Amino acid sequence: MIPSAASRPAHDGYTLLELITVLTLLGLVTTVLLSAARHQLDRMAVLGAREEVAGLFHRARAEAIARGGARLLLQADPASAELSAGDEVLARAHLKAEYGVALTLSSSRPEADLSFDALGLGRVASQTLRFARGKAEVRLVVSSLGRVTRP
Repeated sequence: MIPSAASRPAHDGYTLLELITVLTLLGLVTTVLLSAARHQLDRMAVLGAREEVAGLFHRARAEAIARGGARLLLQADPASAELSAGDEVLARAHLKAEYGVALTLSSSRPEADLSFDALGLGRVASQTLRFARGKAEVRLVVSSLGRVTRP
């Protein structure tokens, strides 16, 4: 016995229009999520670079007290920081290579040489350091005595 058209089950599939609609919505959601993820990665990179440099400032003050002086050299291109005491390099931070960030110093200087005396006080002019990657940007303000604040 051959079943009639009315008794046959409906076709279990999707139309081309339904598939195109679902794929379009999936593409839009993916685009939004990737953009948000990229911004978050940029934000985390600049915060990480800022905190590493802030840590170098704190270490420079402690090393200056322990060793009778210390020096922190900041370079804009490539973005890096180097802590030294006497002729010995104590720490380096390669901000461009490790975090992919750009560093801008006050007055667009190419480098800033910040020294700390035996009391841990800096002999520097006030500096505003700007860390940027993509659309994310953070600042670190260094007082004339070498203290740092995060605005």
